[in-house]
Amino acid sequence: MTTRDRILESADALFGEVGFDATTTRQIAEASGANKALIHYHFASKEALFHAVLERYYDRLDQVLRVVLEERGPVRERLSRLVDAYVDFLEQNRSFSRMVQREASGGRHVEPIAARMVPTFRGGVAVIQSAFPAARTGDLEAAQVLISFYGMIVTYFTYAPIVEALWDGEPFGPEALSQRKRHLYRMLELVLTALESDPTDDTRRP
Repeated sequence: MTTRDRILESADALFGEVGFDATTTRQIAEASGANKALIHYHFASKEALFHAVLERYYDRLDQVLRVVLEERGPVRERLSRLVDAYVDFLEQNRSFSRMVQREASGGRHVEPIAARMVPTFRGGVAVIQSAFPAARTGDLEAAQVLISFYGMIVTYFTYAPIVEALWDGEPFGPEALSQRKRHLYRMLELVLTALESDPTDDTRRP
């Protein structure tokens, strides 16, 4: 592993554990075995390092989600696989959830996070609207649907300590995550069925 990679890995762990503001370059240097000068050489500043950590996550996440969005096949199956992919990614990258939640709750890096989310979000909206014309307007408009599912998926991980207190057992074990996915599939099926039968869908009128 290169020095740059060691710095990224150590910063990732610390930013996830205590947040951007509470993490110092000294701590990152000690954890990575590199001196502070090397951190500034590779990343210029702690802020630039934080952006690099987030960019690495979003590059991987975008790739995972776009593969599913661009697949062919029945839209129900594609959207179910999208749920799968997102849940799996967040389960495997728990620090990412904590970082994003802290920033969304008043951090200074909201704009770059939002900018990275927009293209994939718009891609999801386009997929749903193309398959379900009723999702273009109304109570089940595609953007509202995606925001709701975003909340159902992300909250489970970003509020992990609360979920653990509420849950009877281990909420992040294989069986619990499988159960969570089944619940999300059922919620997705309810929404898609409602979209198919929506009387505001002009394409269903004679």
